Amino acid sequence: MNQSNFLEVISVLEADSKLYDIFKHCPYEILREVRIKKYHKNAFLLEQNEVHNTFYLLVKGYVDVFVVSEQGKKYYLNTYSKGQFIGELEMFEQKPYMSRIESRGSVTMLELSRENYLKWLSHDCNFSQYVLKTLCNGTYVSMQKMGNNTLYTLKQRICQFLIESSNENGTLRIPLSAELLSTRMAVTTRSVNRVLKELRDKKILEMCGTHVVIQDYTRLFKEKEEK
Repeated sequence: MNQSNFLEVISVLEADSKLYDIFKHCPYEILREVRIKKYHKNAFLLEQNEVHNTFYLLVKGYVDVFVVSEQGKKYYLNTYSKGQFIGELEMFEQKPYMSRIESRGSVTMLELSRENYLKWLSHDCNFSQYVLKTLCNGTYVSMQKMGNNTLYTLKQRICQFLIESSNENGTLRIPLSAELLSTRMAVTTRSVNRVLKELRDKKILEMCGTHVVIQDYTRLFKEKEEK
């Protein structure tokens, strides 16, 4: 056991109630095997269709989850933040990852081998219930997104994204591009550009490069409700 690593892990857990709740009943012999690792900007990457034998718990930063098509096109699924797991599903039977995981900026992870992860699950009811809850929540969100993709048009989904991503003065909190929306909505860039052009032509939003300002919230909400 690396003593300095162990002390750093304990320090991280004691400083954060959310992380502490996950580890509070972790057996000592497993806890001492946990490694803390800091990844530089965009350095954390887990490829789709590959087997990974490490369980990850995100301590700091964000990672994005994508599905990659055979043609190499990435489609956005989700974003993970502090306290969320990576690999808990595929770990049981060493299945290849169903998606591609990549960091957004620098991240810090707590890492544990597959063998110790499975031991922890079998010895800690608190942890096993936490993992089960995480899996159930993930399934719920996935089903919800599938329903939205089926029930709502692309224009409605883009309008909803614009509403959720803007601040009080109508400016989007993140840079926007057709490529970003294409990834998020799992559609072609051409389809996204068609919707954005329609919203610009109707004076609902104004775009200058990746800078977007919503000019008419009332009309944007109406567009979202139209079939």
